[in-house]
Amino acid sequence: MCMAKLYETKEGDKPVVEGVSRMTIADRHVEVETLFGEKMVFEGKVRQIDFLKSRIQLDSP
Repeated sequence: MCMAKLYETKEGDKPVVEGVSRMTIADRHVEVETLFGEKMVFEGKVRQIDFLKSRIQLDSP
């Protein structure tokens, strides 16, 4: 099983979070949780999800 990686457009091609197992999308932020239960909140919105590459791309404000 391959967990998703989270990328921000301002950070370039390096993932800011690896092992994303859960994602909740709200009005102006995205909350992610890793396989180990670590939770993080990011300002912005989801731009793209690529299921084949297990990649989530955010647009930051």
